[in-house]
Amino acid sequence: MKHENSKAPDWSAEIEQWPEAERDWAQTAADAMVFADAQDSAISGQLALVRESMAASGQRATDLFGEPFRYGSKQGKSLRAHSDVVESSLTFRDRNGLATGLLSSLGFLLVVLGLWLGFDEGWATSSFTGPTMIIFPAVFVLVGVSMWAWLLRTRGHMRAPLAIWAAVLAGFIATIALVAALDDLPIPGPPNWVMPLIGLGLLVFAFKVPLSKPRPLVDDTAWDDERWFTQAENLLRGRYLFSRKQAATALLEAREHRRISGAPGTAAQEFGNVERFTAQLVPGSRTPIKRGIVLRRASFSLVVLFFGIMLISEFFEEPITAWLIIRGVIWLCLLAGVLWDWRPKSINAATIELNRTRASDARTLAVADTEDDD
Repeated sequence: MKHENSKAPDWSAEIEQWPEAERDWAQTAADAMVFADAQDSAISGQLALVRESMAASGQRATDLFGEPFRYGSKQGKSLRAHSDVVESSLTFRDRNGLATGLLSSLGFLLVVLGLWLGFDEGWATSSFTGPTMIIFPAVFVLVGVSMWAWLLRTRGHMRAPLAIWAAVLAGFIATIALVAALDDLPIPGPPNWVMPLIGLGLLVFAFKVPLSKPRPLVDDTAWDDERWFTQAENLLRGRYLFSRKQAATALLEAREHRRISGAPGTAAQEFGNVERFTAQLVPGSRTPIKRGIVLRRASFSLVVLFFGIMLISEFFEEPITAWLIIRGVIWLCLLAGVLWDWRPKSINAATIELNRTRASDARTLAVADTEDDD
């Protein structure tokens, strides 16, 4: 869902033109479209069509189009910017989204660790001292750079992310070396009771970061066939996690058609925008979809495993306290959830659901291609 700003949305003027008795329906439908990430300008046009239909038929909006929230949710999905549709499964789509994710993650971690250490070591104790004051910001900056490289990969850039990840690895090694060299440096830190407050502040700030406007799809109108098909293959591999062989197979029919038919113009003119085209190849490709689900679950599992190793070491090295037992129970609940998600049945269900979403997105993009042809 989009972050709202203080400026009145474009469609508010359209609602003012509605009959007084129908404005609640229009407002609810518009809110549902916003929730579905529809573009503000498109919402105005959709509401205008409903208003004109009411005027022509003399019927109410509910009689013509049903419940407003359901109508708005359905229409809103088809009114999303095309870049939002092709990147619908991404956790973030731009720098602002990345900043929101990193700040909220850091804030949540500081809240959890602040409470953890406050109960465990005392609220007035300064547990965040020495190398910890260096490693926390350094790690989050490096993670942010690494995630930005992943976003570049989803845009079809296959080489730049490799160079960035190599630099990030070097940064991690340098950070570890610096921390080891400064192990005894007395860097003062805040008391533990301050850390949850800092974390809450970061969480609030994270959700104040405005979302960027949807980006336009890549302009491929002047590309020759080789560049167009190369970008299509890179998108299938980077954004949708196809293997090189799977991507080549998915594009084989279109390549052969261009080669044999000798049709005039470019691939973009015949098949449409490369980002829309590749998104319509994805539904039904079970293995790449399943691969993405497994990678996401593996990432969260590693985080749970990391905290589990820390917790188990405390059980062997520290006295058993009520707070240690509480943390152990919380971790066991997380572990149970992770193991539950790794069941083949759970992964298959998630794969089917994501494929259904991808198919719906493909239909939305196919309609756009048809309109462009007209």
